[in-house]
Amino acid sequence: MKKILLGSALLALPLAGQASDPFQHVDVYFLASDLEISTPGGSGDDDGDGFGISGAFRVADQAFLTGEFQSAETDDFDIEIDQLRFGGGFHTMESTNGMTFYGQGEYLQVEIDGDDEDGFGLHGGLILAASEQLRFNGQLGYLSLDDVDGLEYLLSVAFDITPNFGLFADYRVSTLEDDNDNELDLTDVKLGVSLLF
Repeated sequence: MKKILLGSALLALPLAGQASDPFQHVDVYFLASDLEISTPGGSGDDDGDGFGISGAFRVADQAFLTGEFQSAETDDFDIEIDQLRFGGGFHTMESTNGMTFYGQGEYLQVEIDGDDEDGFGLHGGLILAASEQLRFNGQLGYLSLDDVDGLEYLLSVAFDITPNFGLFADYRVSTLEDDNDNELDLTDVKLGVSLLF
């Protein structure tokens, strides 16, 4: 029996050192959001919390699909903010220094207190594999919705505890503006777990 256990442990050792695929995962997360609205007549901001689920799925060697749903409610204004995103993209092969570049497009629906905005997002990013278990991701994008548009950026870190389970943290800021100089800044901080496959 001891030999079987020892043999199983030795077979599992190479798997523990394998890097997971950054385009093949499902994430579940806690969300802290900050909403700031600025108009020519004044401004206000509020924060809140919520939850989300997201994922990426490889469909070819260098092609992938993405999806995300998140929902948060602000504390004082009692405003519900829901986001739905899905899309796809392509990436380069990982270079010898651990860098992977990618581009993606997505359909985006944002609902703030019952007011829907639909549109698209275009993003470019860089993933840096600092080790087999630790990855950093930086992304810059442009969002165009019904009445607002603007830039969005994301910074994230992911750590694989095992080949099938990891932790991650994301910081995403969306800065949107309409034709009347009304601005909406949405900051999301996500902390969660990843199922890797």
